[in-house]
Amino acid sequence: MTRLRPAVLLSLLLALVFAVAACGGGSDDEASSSTDVNELLTQTFTGSKDVKSGNLDLALKVEAQGGESQVQGPVSISLSGPFQAQDEGKLPKFKLEAAFEGAGQSIKAGATSTGDKGYLSFQGTDYVVEDQVFQQFKTGYEEAQKKGSDSDAQSFASLGMDPRKWLTDPKNEGEAKVGDDDTIKITGGVDVAKLLDDVNNALAKASSLGLDSTGEVPEKLTDKQRQQVLDAVKDPRVEIYTGKDDQILRRLVVNMGIEDADSGTSGTLAFDVSITDLNEDQDIAEPADAKPFSELLGQFGGLGLGAGGGTGSGGGADDGGAAAGGDIEKYSECVTKAGDDLDKVRECSELLAAP
Repeated sequence: MTRLRPAVLLSLLLALVFAVAACGGGSDDEASSSTDVNELLTQTFTGSKDVKSGNLDLALKVEAQGGESQVQGPVSISLSGPFQAQDEGKLPKFKLEAAFEGAGQSIKAGATSTGDKGYLSFQGTDYVVEDQVFQQFKTGYEEAQKKGSDSDAQSFASLGMDPRKWLTDPKNEGEAKVGDDDTIKITGGVDVAKLLDDVNNALAKASSLGLDSTGEVPEKLTDKQRQQVLDAVKDPRVEIYTGKDDQILRRLVVNMGIEDADSGTSGTLAFDVSITDLNEDQDIAEPADAKPFSELLGQFGGLGLGAGGGTGSGGGADDGGAAAGGDIEKYSECVTKAGDDLDKVRECSELLAAP
């Protein structure tokens, strides 16, 4: 039996996240409710304008039921926090907090970069990342930026995406607020087949720039995955909020129905990402009283997060926790030995995915 796996739809949304992070576009002309919608789309999704700082707010909610769905009931994922760019090509400062709610679980985690040091948080407690591991992450990011330095500044187009191709019946809905910013709201449907062409373009671009060191993100959707999405996605709708004064994307909302006839699964998916306080200075400080990274490994052990999978009690959970801690320690040792060889650093990630 063929089932639509959540990863397939999330791969579709991945390209939209890349695009929002790029936030291309920009114009010195003020838009209004009477501005031609195609002109607005062109100004928003072509050209480039720096997005140096802001507050990111991303939310994904899935409602699914019936059949053999891997997700039952509501599941929500969020990611939010400030970011501040540094010199061109350098790792930005950020303090991002993530949360997962669903399936009887509540998990909170986060990551902070001051540019010189890194921190991870888990269930409200901060841990300092070992300097060697953070420096390897920083080097990998900056090398990836150098690979793309010969291309135009980041924009939707530079990622191989052009929403003008797959938005259907777009409409200028007039002025709306995103945070304190005045924006113009655009609504429309989606030609899913054309969107998937752009998804493949964005995935290939991410791969070519080395943005996926884990190997978990595919270079493209397979023909089978593509057909699964085409069959399952129902009535997709998009809302785009572009700056009234500068035509820089401030918010993107995607809603769609999901029906998988093979598994009998149905539901809805809602995705909402926005950037507020655009280009305003962000205060990103080191967390106070951060604990050693080794204590975070102990937290994983206590939760039974290991190759055996799942949470629970008894010997199985302890064995899984030991495996998780051991895998992360091996990863840290591998990264240290890899030095500046980025290919070897990427190979180290296989230690975390090993069964």
